[in-house]
Formats: sequence, C-alpha cells, structure tokens
Amino acid sequence: MAFTKPSPSFLKAVALIAVLSLTPVSLYLLYYRTGGPASQKELALQKSLRYAFMAGVDLIDVVPLTPWPWVKMCAITSGTTKDEMTALIGFPYKDYSQLHWLPRPEYWTLLFIDVEREANWGKAIPVTPIRIPRKELADLILPSNTKGVCVSRLGGKLNLTRRMNADPGTSPVTVRLVDYGEAAPIVAPPASAGN
Repeated sequence: MAFTKPSPSFLKAVALIAVLSLTPVSLYLLYYRTGGPASQKELALQKSLRYAFMAGVDLIDVVPLTPWPWVKMCAITSGTTKDEMTALIGFPYKDYSQLHWLPRPEYWTLLFIDVEREANWGKAIPVTPIRIPRKELADLILPSNTKGVCVSRLGGKLNLTRRMNADPGTSPVTVRLVDYGEAAPIVAPPASAGN
C-alpha cells in the first residue's frame, strides 16, 4: 500500500484545529496564571511610580501621575473577597470578577474611584483598577486586621515606609497609603547634586 501525501488544505485544517485547541489553554495561562494583560493606564502608572520611588522622596502624590478623573483611591491586598471590597469602597464593584490577579499573593491593587455619573445603561461609578507587583515595584503595609484602606484625592499620598537592601528581582520599597486630608504636606523632588 502506497503512502499518499496529505493535501495542503488538509494540513491547513489540522493546523487551524491545533491553534484553536490551544486557545483555551493560552487564555487560562494569561488570565489565571499571570493575572491578565496590563492596561495602558496600569503600565503608565507603574512606570511613573518606579521613577518616583527612585527619586528618593518619602511621600508621593499620586494625583500628577494619574491623568484620569478620581476622587478616592483605595489600596487592597490580595485575596480580598467581593464582600470585603464592597464594605471597603462603599458600593458593590460590578467588575470584581475582572480582577484576575486579585487571588494572587504577588500583587496588591490600587482602585481609583470617581463620582457617580450617568451612562448609557444608567448610573455608574467609574473605577480604574491598577495592580501593583510586590516584587517588581513595591510591597504594601496595611493597618492590622484590614484588607485595604481608602484615602481622598485631596490628601491621599503613598508613604514610603521602608527602603532596604533586597535580593535581585525583589523591590526594596514598602509603601503605606496615608490620608493627610486638606493639610497634606507639600512634596518636592530632592535637590539635584549640581545645585
């Protein structure tokens, strides 16, 4: 019996079936093993925070680093349940299930919450979630027995509580979210060595 070479259309069909069968596995790895793709806002804020941490200041005003509107910022730790988040932010967050990184201990989250506004489907509260990788960017300190803390736009600052020697691949920075109210201290960049 002679072996016949498969036709090009048959090979294309086999390749298409192979690609389609790998799609669910790829999506699983992307969302549940890595936390999902990063948004442009997330990438921009992480980059800006990295520069701010390297500047050597102990207090970082997040407002100039976030060009989107918000009135309240919340820092939440990994593993926060939907009910715990609702109690913390004051309303049910409808996109909680989209925070694929929330169960992962290597991340914590900043939520930027704006005022309620009218949308095409009714009233909505815009929320911009940003994941912060603990090893690559900064670790988070929260008050004891809490899963998160919220601060106002007027006085909310990231307070660098600790800079330490760290192993390669691990951030030496630990931060805490603090609300100074309207009497927030002025944060100025350190003077350059040439002045």
